[in-house]
Amino acid sequence: MFERFLHQTPFFRFTLSLIAGIVFQIVFSQTNFPVRILGLIIFLLIVILQVTKRGQYFWVNRFWGMLVTVFIFLLGIQLVQTKQNAKPEFTNDKKIYLATIIEEPSEKQNSYQTTLSIHYVKDSCCWKHKNGKLLAYFEKDSNVQKLVFGDRLIIQSYINPVKHSGNPKTFNYKRYLAFRDIHFQTYIQSGKFEILEHGKGPWIYQFSNNLRSRLLAVYQKNNITGDEFAVLSALTLGYKEELSTDIRESFSTSGAMHILAVSGLHVGIIYIILVRILFFLQRNKYGRIIQSLLIIFTLFFYAFLTGLSSSVLRATIMFSIMALGKIFIRQSNIYNTIFFSAFVMLLVNPYSIMNVGFQLSYLAVFSIVFFYPKIYSLLEVKHTFADKIWQLIAVAFAAQIGTFPLTMYYFHQFPVYFILANIFIIPLAMLLIYFAVILLLLSPFEILVKPLSIAVKYITYGLNFSVKTISELPFAKIQDIQFDWVEVMILFVVVLFIMFFILSKRMNYFRVAILFFLFSPLYNISSKYIQSKESCFVVYNIPKISAIDFVRNNKNQLFINTNIKSAGDFVKYNIKPFWNYYQIENPEIKQLNEEPFHYYVFNEQKIVQINNNWLTQYHPNKKLEVDYIILSENADVRIKELVRYIKSKMIIFDSSNNFYTIARWKEQSKVLGIDYYDISEQGAFILKQTGTF
Repeated sequence: MFERFLHQTPFFRFTLSLIAGIVFQIVFSQTNFPVRILGLIIFLLIVILQVTKRGQYFWVNRFWGMLVTVFIFLLGIQLVQTKQNAKPEFTNDKKIYLATIIEEPSEKQNSYQTTLSIHYVKDSCCWKHKNGKLLAYFEKDSNVQKLVFGDRLIIQSYINPVKHSGNPKTFNYKRYLAFRDIHFQTYIQSGKFEILEHGKGPWIYQFSNNLRSRLLAVYQKNNITGDEFAVLSALTLGYKEELSTDIRESFSTSGAMHILAVSGLHVGIIYIILVRILFFLQRNKYGRIIQSLLIIFTLFFYAFLTGLSSSVLRATIMFSIMALGKIFIRQSNIYNTIFFSAFVMLLVNPYSIMNVGFQLSYLAVFSIVFFYPKIYSLLEVKHTFADKIWQLIAVAFAAQIGTFPLTMYYFHQFPVYFILANIFIIPLAMLLIYFAVILLLLSPFEILVKPLSIAVKYITYGLNFSVKTISELPFAKIQDIQFDWVEVMILFVVVLFIMFFILSKRMNYFRVAILFFLFSPLYNISSKYIQSKESCFVVYNIPKISAIDFVRNNKNQLFINTNIKSAGDFVKYNIKPFWNYYQIENPEIKQLNEEPFHYYVFNEQKIVQINNNWLTQYHPNKKLEVDYIILSENADVRIKELVRYIKSKMIIFDSSNNFYTIARWKEQSKVLGIDYYDISEQGAFILKQTGTF
């Protein structure tokens, strides 16, 4: 059974081998053994076995297959090594450099954000060629508002490495950017850049952006504005800049967030539309060739239109292969098609495997292809309309089976009414795409466009209303779900053995699935018990803020140097994920008083925090012995005087201090041989202990 599947789906094992090599090199990034030499030797062995009639001997065939698997594994390692070796290096001083804007600037609260591609950097004597991407923030002014994709600039600014705050259980933005080949960032002040040329970005993306801007203007010209414009633009053209936080939250809570992310669903709808429109070309071979070529051209054109996002590209490759298969009137193996598109995408960019959208989309497609026919066949519905609803329910269930473990792990929430959302929202989304395509095609004819634009506006309003209504239902989502990788793998094993059971009808597979399913809550309970026995002392990394947290027995005490009422935002993003992990339901927050000296005792650890000229008020009779000293708020302290009165294992410089004060303290500590920890540089300080206290 499984061997037949492997024989019919060669790209299944090829893709898994490639993924294994890519993940291996990402996890063990220091691995630098001679992949090319070993790969060349294996390649030569593969060729020798291929030309010496390997088919006569079973064991030779098996050995040949193993060599191919190892070769593709090494290929995955080599692809990542090439990426890692191409990482640019910059010193932290101010630079003058030539760069091009390769991402449409987006407005943030205090700046404009974009991505730059660097070409040349000027040193003391000349310009030197340098390749690399740079995350850029421009200070707001009238000149920045004029910047567009493809502008070539000469810039003067500091280039700094992207850093992760190190705050426990928070999103690692540094890692996220690294998988987009972005390792450095810059802040560009007003007047520190000059536009040299326009339209210098990659011509494909230039064409894509210009065309998309014209089509967005069609919507605006026809009085589609506000939330309707925001959702319509995101759903049809992949333009998400106008989406408000409220809209995003509503779609997420209702379980319809995938509607806003232009992906396989949208490409599939376009494919179905084209097949139905061009049905008359299927009568003979030449007609099928023309139909397939038109479909492929239109799909890639749509990919250009939506900014050539990876989600659209992988779907476009899949449906293009299906279209090519129709030329020869044969049904291509859908599983092979799925894995072939993944294989191609990973060859182009091996870091795609670390993209959440990549993982979820392929799991969803694979799960729908496998489980949908089985679920749909469980119930026979004779009424046409009821059957359509049952189809949507079956698709929703099938997609959730494959993606449930990862959505719990990444998003920590579950939309309760996802089935209800799919029943109402997917038909509206399909109808909206139909009408939007016709609207854009007929945009030169104003008489025809006016009634169409009214229809599009009201359909979009109905879509938004449905989403908002579902998101406001009682218990619309389960929040703060904590899954770790072990639980994710357990659930995937359950799904895998259920698939084996469906294919083979052997009860042993089903029993194994049940055992693993029952093991999951036991593991969760044991993990929670272990967590309840853990205690943590954390000094968070939050710019200009001193935040010290003590966690024990699912309770905490957070000490901060700012007003508690104004602490909402930085607590939500920097601290709350850690509290959720330890299931702290009623966190305790205390504002530090004006005293220059604070003393804490936690699990026999003695900690002193100094945030002022403490020597004016503190004159100890004997040397104080503690475990840690925390220096905060640019305290007027010299390390030499500090260690005269206090003995400690380590001095911690928290993130409420400025760069120059910390630099001075570090120099003084090095001279005296004092161990120190710089929160701003090294990330949050975390001391975890296990046991009963």
